[in-house]
Amino acid sequence: MPELAVMAISAPAASNDLRALVNGVSAQLLSHGLAVAPHVTAHLLNQLNGDPATVIAVAQQLTPEQRTGQRMLPQPLPLVPLVEELFASLDLAATNFRLLLLAALCTDDRLDLVLAAGDSNADEVLTGVLAQHLTITSGRFTFADDRFALWIEATASQADRAHAHELLGRVHQQLGEELQANWHIARGAIERTPAVVEILLSAARREADSGQVERGFRLAAEAADHAVGAQADAARLVAGSAALGAGCMHEAADWLGSVFPTGAADYPTGALAPLLIAELGAHGVMPVLDPAEYRPRTDDAQQWRQWARAAGVAAIFCAERREISAMRGWLAELRDADARADAGGEIRDCAVSLCWMLSGEAESKHSAPAGAFSRCMVEALRAALDGDIDRGLQFIARARTRLDDEVDPLLAGLEHSPVVDAYLAVTEVLLLFWRGDITTALERFAAAAVQAPVGIAFAGLGPALAQRLDIAVLGTPEPLTLSLVQILPVGNRIDGLISAGLEAYLAGETAVAAMQATLWHDRGAPEHPLALPGLDEVGPVTERSHVEPPDLAAARGLRRRIRLLPESGWRRECAEIAAAARELQSPFARARVEAMLGSVNITRGDTRAGTRFLRTACQLFDDAGADAWLAATRERLRRAHTSGEVAGHIETAPLAIIDHIDPLDASRTAWEPLLTERELEVAMRVVQGATNREIADELDVSVRTVEVHAGRVFSKLGVRKRVELTLLAHRTARHF
Repeated sequence: MPELAVMAISAPAASNDLRALVNGVSAQLLSHGLAVAPHVTAHLLNQLNGDPATVIAVAQQLTPEQRTGQRMLPQPLPLVPLVEELFASLDLAATNFRLLLLAALCTDDRLDLVLAAGDSNADEVLTGVLAQHLTITSGRFTFADDRFALWIEATASQADRAHAHELLGRVHQQLGEELQANWHIARGAIERTPAVVEILLSAARREADSGQVERGFRLAAEAADHAVGAQADAARLVAGSAALGAGCMHEAADWLGSVFPTGAADYPTGALAPLLIAELGAHGVMPVLDPAEYRPRTDDAQQWRQWARAAGVAAIFCAERREISAMRGWLAELRDADARADAGGEIRDCAVSLCWMLSGEAESKHSAPAGAFSRCMVEALRAALDGDIDRGLQFIARARTRLDDEVDPLLAGLEHSPVVDAYLAVTEVLLLFWRGDITTALERFAAAAVQAPVGIAFAGLGPALAQRLDIAVLGTPEPLTLSLVQILPVGNRIDGLISAGLEAYLAGETAVAAMQATLWHDRGAPEHPLALPGLDEVGPVTERSHVEPPDLAAARGLRRRIRLLPESGWRRECAEIAAAARELQSPFARARVEAMLGSVNITRGDTRAGTRFLRTACQLFDDAGADAWLAATRERLRRAHTSGEVAGHIETAPLAIIDHIDPLDASRTAWEPLLTERELEVAMRVVQGATNREIADELDVSVRTVEVHAGRVFSKLGVRKRVELTLLAHRTARHF
């Protein structure tokens, strides 16, 4: 395998087979206590012949930061006993071993290079033992087993590797291939060789700018090993920026932090924006910075342009975490820097637009950002939030075509990087989810997760989005998603309670779901700025502003109305809500409203209307591809039919055995939004058969207080006496 092989996954990565393989290997890795980023797992599978056992063995030898994608993988990968044992019996002649080592270290897959360096000919390769290990087609070669290339390189001595690099460098020099020659000269050199630096560094910049960030990193890191003075600083800056583009945040922070480490006053402003991104990606929190320490001290427009980028990045990161005060401070810094740089607003406009959208506040004006990525990202979100999700998806598609090489003012140098790919992928999947196309959203996310560091975008929105999609379709998160969640920095893990609540709700464990939703609410209801449909069927009823399309806002409002339906006039309100639901464009959003209407109607005795709503919900969930929601709704339909049949033979089917669901759990969940905490406590004890005196003693209040609370409960729930409340609780258990 060529030594500069990149980490990017080739076309087969989009196949269901690779995603299924990554998912299966992720499950095994998690069982060994190893959380590995899916794109890292995919890379290991590509490098290790698709062998899960070897992937697990190698992953155990990696550092936690390498497993999570925060650092570049070592090259070569660690040699593990499984690979050693696989080839231990081989007895290769010295000549054959040298040719295979040349093939493993070669930067290209051209057979003529290996033959020239090894002073051999094609007949010897095609007819000899090498033919067992190399697949040769049209003058190109690949290793029949990639693990063998790893074994060859790892078992070679340092002297053997240095000599092989020297031979390859000599051949490239003869062919006039300057970059490859200098690479091999650098790799084989025992001492620093400054003469190779400029060529390697220029190539590193080109590779990184074109999106080949791992190649760019390897070239820049090698240049840094041989450079001195200003060249060494330049190489570190390129290596750090390339690592950042690959999503290797810890790696990037180390390289960028090593540039001019004498103090803030000497720090190059060009490194500050990528360093901010790296530090935040590595730790999940915004570093505490005093802008005055880093602000340029000259009138140089280029320095102010770099400072504007840093301030814009900082403002966006604060907005992603809803740190609004800090966001406003950085935006003020950005506006000043953009003006001093005479940038004409091209840096300012993108950051300001994204910040206002993420903070949920209206923009004072609709700016048109420059740069393919910035413009498409802003316009895609703006279109979706205005209600035109299809147009938003068109902007994402445009950004992905990359028909031009336009420099993005805000993220210069990262336009074609995996980090930008991750933001585009997460935005596309979010818009598909908002549109209610659950199946397509899940497929797109899984495809992106094995190719890009999707956990980076929007403060960990990707893993939260993956959990919601998995639960909607499968009822529980898949191993690939669980791996993504576990590798998130602690500062970005804010969505677990709602995901757990949704999982419990779809499994029929409504009391557990309500508890999870209540805990989430008690912790301040943390959520991502770009709203995901959460859990509002159970738990506290809240009214908060969300950054979401009008369709989803309307659906959320309808579900809230259903939760607060009064006993009097509920039929009329149900009809109004049903009419409003028919205006919703998202089949998934409408299905949840229809399902709630079905449950309410059945709970209040109108089984015919309830089953009609539930059947509609089933069709809509099926259209959306939300299979787990579909299964849960069908189960409610089944219970509704069973309860209807039992009700017709009430004399032979006592209430106590109608259903296995605990009336207390079901009624507590159903009544929680209608009653105060003390009223709910009294209601639960009445259903259990306690007298007013017993309830007063248990709650340490007067009997009169109990009577007042009970009267309010009866009024709110539309019953007249204790026995009717008990019957209502059992009826709720049958239909909830």
